[in-house]
Amino acid sequence: MKNNQKPYEITKKNTSNLKDISKYISIYKKYGVVVFRGFFNGDKVFENFYNDIKTLAKVIIKQNKLEINKTFNLNKLITAISKSNRREIGYLYDLGTRPLKLISGIDLKTHPKVVNIINAFMGKKNILANPYLGETLHIFPPGKENYKYNLPMHQDYPYIMQSPEQITSYINLGKLQPNGNGGIKVWLGSHKEGVTASSKLDNGHRITKNIEYIKKKYSSENFYFDKGDFAIFNSLLQHEGIQNHSKCTRIVQLIRYSNLLNQKSSSYYWQSTQEAKKRTSIKFEDVH
Repeated sequence: MKNNQKPYEITKKNTSNLKDISKYISIYKKYGVVVFRGFFNGDKVFENFYNDIKTLAKVIIKQNKLEINKTFNLNKLITAISKSNRREIGYLYDLGTRPLKLISGIDLKTHPKVVNIINAFMGKKNILANPYLGETLHIFPPGKENYKYNLPMHQDYPYIMQSPEQITSYINLGKLQPNGNGGIKVWLGSHKEGVTASSKLDNGHRITKNIEYIKKKYSSENFYFDKGDFAIFNSLLQHEGIQNHSKCTRIVQLIRYSNLLNQKSSSYYWQSTQEAKKRTSIKFEDVH
């Protein structure tokens, strides 16, 4: 391994020859995150989903009679929509969020090479499921007015639930911008703290209380993503959003996978937060 190569960041060359997943399991356990660069490059399932989102973005542009360059990529298409009326990108957001509604997206969620990695990183017998809040099409347009949508330090599990043994997958749809269009900052290995104390926000999200303790004990790493990059991180890993300082939008599909055979998960019957039906809904405070 080269001196400047980080063990949790797998190069495009190594990703393209990804045959033995087992050697990355120990890296995931140690750091709580693994990034596979170019994982979906040339993948038809990924491209089908990407093209569906792009086509629907063009539909919104046409309906709003916006003038665009025909060569615009997905980043620039959504940026054009946001500049005209930010509320319009909410229609795209809804298609990838609670639940993921596009058939091409469901194909991506159950893609064998994705599920194989999830199963391997769980590390034992499991039954996989997606929590109610487990799927989100994150869209981060440029502009200071949008910085508020980047959450400060938090764990995913406390506001999602279903199982503390949970993996968040990060599927990047947009092209990386030279001057940085945002990303995520993680505190490497912080998932080993387990479920930490948190405060609930008005929007239902929970942010970490003991921020200074985490910052002092664990080193941080900033990740920026290009189209086709695939990252997975433990849903107990402390992380926060990085602001988009570019002129283009950042687009990423999040899909979370829970192990229902986790003992804690079984104790509250695998319930997720904010379910539509009261019978299958649960609050974090009811369990922790």
